[in-house]
Amino acid sequence: MSATRRTFLATGAAFAASSQAAFAQTVPHVVVGSSTIDAASALLSAQHNGYFTKNGLDVEIIQSNGAASAAAIAGGTMQFAASNIVTLIKAHLQGIGFLMVAPSSMYVNTNPTQVLCTRTDSGFKTAADLNGKTIAVTAIGDLLSTSTLAWIAKNGGDASTVKLVEFPPAAQATALEAGRVQGATLAEPFLSEALGTGTVRVFGNIFDAIAPSFLVAAYFGNSDWMKANPETVRRFALSMLQGSAFANAHPDQTLPWLVEFAKLDPAVVKRSRREHFGTSMDPAAIQTEIDALARIKVIDHSFDARDMISPVVANLRA
Repeated sequence: MSATRRTFLATGAAFAASSQAAFAQTVPHVVVGSSTIDAASALLSAQHNGYFTKNGLDVEIIQSNGAASAAAIAGGTMQFAASNIVTLIKAHLQGIGFLMVAPSSMYVNTNPTQVLCTRTDSGFKTAADLNGKTIAVTAIGDLLSTSTLAWIAKNGGDASTVKLVEFPPAAQATALEAGRVQGATLAEPFLSEALGTGTVRVFGNIFDAIAPSFLVAAYFGNSDWMKANPETVRRFALSMLQGSAFANAHPDQTLPWLVEFAKLDPAVVKRSRREHFGTSMDPAAIQTEIDALARIKVIDHSFDARDMISPVVANLRA
């Protein structure tokens, strides 16, 4: 081999190596927090279908609850996480620097996946029967707890007499069946599992107190970090929109991914109602909720939903 050819090949190899290193450096690593309920299916779809990779992201998914995720995002150890919209609305009104970047699950009253349940033998017939009773919720002040109180008040009960206590989603049905609480706000797949025992029944579609359809949850991040990393935000949001579209169209394919991630019983998940996911960061689907919360005095005034959305993703579509 001639010296010229050896030099050429060596130079080419060095260039390729440096190009690969440079490319690797341009692929941002982001940490995303997620709960272990069906709302994670869009995120898992984006990961399993390679949407994150195709859009130039290296994504690490960790299991985390709302409070822990918010603290991690504020501290910079996590870049994105899912949260219910009520929590994000309250954070916005308190001046906390979070912005939404991608939709998660949506409520549609023809397919309720999060409802208020009571024991089958409770004898409760009306919302007023819950006066003075104790209800298990995931977190006091979140969408489920807020909607529960709003539904009780709207249907003739006295929400001010109801006591809310926090339980992890997987423990709420057990507490209800054991009689430690008289009601529980159950989400899928735990809802179907509890209903399958015959000891629990659906008592109210609590989200109807807000609106017939609205965005239940969204992925959010730290506004300062997002302003400094707009391209990473765009890539993540696009990947999530693609994941949401896939999850809506292919619930059977997402089922084993959810089972593996959340360590759930496949038979329980298979008979569960599956979540529907938003496929755009539509302000109207959030404005309905903001206005409803102001109307029922959960927040003291309404505001423009666009103030809570990163401008990078305002017109993004899958």
